Amino acid sequence: MIKKHLQSLVNKHIIVIGDVMLDVFLTGKIDRRSPEAPVDILDLQNFDERPGGALNVCLNLVSLGASTEVFGVIGDDFEGFRIEYLCDKNNIKRNALFREKGRVTTTKTRYFNNDKPLLRVDRELRTPISMDMEDILLKEIRRSMDVADACILQDYNKGVLTPRLISEVMDFAKKNKVPVFVDPKIDNIELFKDALLLKPNRKEAEKQLGNEIIDLESAKSAAKLLHERLGCANLLLTLGSDGMILRNDSQLLHIPARPIETADITGAGDTVISVIAGLYATGMPIETCVQYANQAAAETCKLHAVVPVTPDMLF
Repeated sequence: MIKKHLQSLVNKHIIVIGDVMLDVFLTGKIDRRSPEAPVDILDLQNFDERPGGALNVCLNLVSLGASTEVFGVIGDDFEGFRIEYLCDKNNIKRNALFREKGRVTTTKTRYFNNDKPLLRVDRELRTPISMDMEDILLKEIRRSMDVADACILQDYNKGVLTPRLISEVMDFAKKNKVPVFVDPKIDNIELFKDALLLKPNRKEAEKQLGNEIIDLESAKSAAKLLHERLGCANLLLTLGSDGMILRNDSQLLHIPARPIETADITGAGDTVISVIAGLYATGMPIETCVQYANQAAAETCKLHAVVPVTPDMLF
C-alpha cells in the first residue's frame, strides 16, 4: 500500500511556513589539551551544513518525492546566503523566502568529538518579524493556497509565526480546504484550533496543562484534555521513547516507540510531521500516517546528525 501512496506523493505540492535555520556540524577528534587554558583542543576533521528548522521539514518532503515550497524569513547575512544555496541544491522552492534587514539568520552550530556531542552554539533573533514582512509573506501564502495539497506550520519561536500571520493562514487554509499540520510552541497554540493535526511534545503539553506527564496513563489524560481544549481535529502527543498518542473524536491510540539503538534524535519531530502531512495528502487515513511516521522517526534516529527520511525507510 505504501508504494502506491509514495508514487502519488510525487504529484502533490506541500507548503511549509515557519522558522528556517542553518544547521552546522563540526566533527573532529580531541587528543590533547591547550597550553593556553585548561581546555581540550578539537582537531577539526569535517564540516557540514544542512537546512534546518522548517527547511528540514521541506528536505524530508523533497526526499519522499513531494514538491515543496518554503515561506519564511532569513537575515541579510552570510548564513542567509548559505540557506539560499542549500534550498537550490535540495530542490526546495524559495520564492517566498525573504531577507529582512537587521535580522540574523538562525544558526545552530554543533561540535562533536567523533560522534559524541560536545557543544551547541545558537545565533538567533527571537523578535517578531515586521508588519511589512507579514504583509509580504501573507500575499505569497494567499497565492500558494490555490495549489497546495497540504500546509505545515513549523513554530520554533523565532518570530515568523506571529499571531496575525497564524490567524490569516488558518483562514486562508479553511477557505481553500487545505489541511493544516502544526508543530507548535506553546505561546500561540490556541490559534491553531482549526488544524487537521496539532503535534505538541511532552514538554509543550506539560506547559499548556500545568501538569507533569509521568506515565502512559497521565499522557493519555493529557492528550484527551489537550484535544478538548484546543479544538483541533487530531491531537498527536509525542513522547520520545514512550511513543506517541493520537487523540481525535473517535479514538485514543497509543503508538509505542520502536526499540532501536538511538544514535541521534535531532530532527525526529520534523520527520514525523513531514511523513504525516505527505502521506495524508495522498489520501492515507490519519491513523496509518501516524504509524508510518513513527517508523520513519525510528529509522532516522539510528543515524547521526539531521538525516531526511527516504522512501525505503517506510517499507
